[in-house]
Amino acid sequence: MDNKIVEERIYKITSHFDPLILNNDCWLLICDLLTFQDILNLSKVSHSYKNLVEYLVLPSKLTKWEISFSYDIIGLDDFKFILDSIYTTVRELRILFLPERHFELLSSYQFPNVTEIRITLSRPMDEADISTLSYVFPNLQEFSPHGICSSKAIELFANVEHLTLTCCRNLTKTDLGRILLTLNLKSLKLDIFKKVSPLSREEFLKFSKIEVLTLNRIELGLISGVNLSDVHNPIIFSDLKVLIITGKLIESTEIDKLFENIQFIVCRDVSSIEIANVSDNFLSTYFNTEKYDFLKRVSVLKFINTTILNNVIGVPNKYKDLRELYFFYCHAALNLDILTIISNSQKVDLISFEDCDIPHIVIGKAFIRDHLGIRRNQLILNWCSKEKNPDVHCYNEYRNLIKLTNVSHISSNFDSMTIQFK
Repeated sequence: MDNKIVEERIYKITSHFDPLILNNDCWLLICDLLTFQDILNLSKVSHSYKNLVEYLVLPSKLTKWEISFSYDIIGLDDFKFILDSIYTTVRELRILFLPERHFELLSSYQFPNVTEIRITLSRPMDEADISTLSYVFPNLQEFSPHGICSSKAIELFANVEHLTLTCCRNLTKTDLGRILLTLNLKSLKLDIFKKVSPLSREEFLKFSKIEVLTLNRIELGLISGVNLSDVHNPIIFSDLKVLIITGKLIESTEIDKLFENIQFIVCRDVSSIEIANVSDNFLSTYFNTEKYDFLKRVSVLKFINTTILNNVIGVPNKYKDLRELYFFYCHAALNLDILTIISNSQKVDLISFEDCDIPHIVIGKAFIRDHLGIRRNQLILNWCSKEKNPDVHCYNEYRNLIKLTNVSHISSNFDSMTIQFK
């Protein structure tokens, strides 16, 4: 419907109605039923409605504002009205494909309470654009710059603790070192370098303070160089909670060093590993408890879109501290027996199969009695499938030993590998 016709109809309905008759909560409930454009149209009915929208509705609705100018068209006047309404109250902004004149208008404001942004323009950002954002958002804590920039622009964001650099073109290793020395980062996402060289010891000291780190396979070389070269005074990642590895994973020197030295790099046990989209050879090589002792102390394993291999997970008890085992979109190897996995899971509390391509199984009375009778805790077997007919049948008399559930456990992400530390 034409926007002018909508405005005329709203005007006829509301022009003789005093908005002060209703309290704030009522207006917020009413505006929840309106489209964003309807709310803007409402603000044009009268001065009273303009004040209602500017000082109540938009500040309340847009503490977190997401918009893409590739889908939504907002004129410059409406954009100014929105910014006037929310610039002191909004906390998160996600604005994509922002037109040039809108960016110029945005740059004339300062947003004191915004802590997280993602902004892209209708053209590639340059260093001057990114520098401008540091004045517009002085208290930014989480930032993902998009465009061509060096460390000089990023260093201006003095309060940033969570930094994503995946969309920064032309950023060098020297730039990365300057950023590490300047900012006090708690999380860093790279995935930009195809070749790395060691950080200096001062840079590595700041690097080792990061709590959540996202790297590609090549960038894994950054976490081992200085740490392992100085055996008398090693630098430990004492604060690292999560290590995420992106991109295609293959058997490589970088992965070898990570698995061989992970207990020296972090000096805390691994609590969970999530692995996705890797080959059978990769699983067989690295998920080997005899070769990599730290695997025995893992509490949670998650496999996504992989083969369920007998030599990797056929005997879950070899992962001595394993308590939860998840399979998402996996398929069974030809020689795999799901019942064998269950019978060899005396210490595991939960085994979950979600949308997996595996044979139908029946868990009978004799199997439960013979293989699960010595369990101290009940085993929860979760079998979640899009198919209407269940793929598993379980004898119900021994519910104290095994319980069948049908719950969807959403995987945290689909990066190649996510390692969490205790």
